Amino acid sequence: MIPYGRQQITEDDINAVVKVLHSDFLTQGPVVPMFEKAVAKYCNSMEAIAVNSATSALHIACLSLNVGKDDIVWTTPITFLATANCARYCGAKVDFVDIDPDTFNISINCLDVKLRVAKVNGELPKVLIVTHMCGQPCEMEQIAHLSKKYGFKV
Repeated sequence: MIPYGRQQITEDDINAVVKVLHSDFLTQGPVVPMFEKAVAKYCNSMEAIAVNSATSALHIACLSLNVGKDDIVWTTPITFLATANCARYCGAKVDFVDIDPDTFNISINCLDVKLRVAKVNGELPKVLIVTHMCGQPCEMEQIAHLSKKYGFKV
């Protein structure tokens, strides 16, 4: 197996999990709101909501953007299946934007060309779901510029 990332788990992390395992609640217990507040603070956000998986989080994100039947969602072909499935759960069509072979993230050039063609064909995406391969960020400023130009959400 080719390793592509390593987790950083501390003794404090392990102790926190063990404490929950020994408690009366594995889910929906008092630790959940504490965790949500900690995540919100870390992300400088007013709110954070814990869910059971990244799949659920992506699905909720699509629902919050009113993704539905006849909508188009684009993403990268190099990701977990959940990245595309979250849009399919909402009834949307999914298509893929090719990657940059140097970063393995969405290629800005391919995205730009695909958007121009989609505009002519009346098939612009409602949403673009990006993933940051192995923690390497996509070119978000350029993606944000294209988002404003073509009207899709990121």
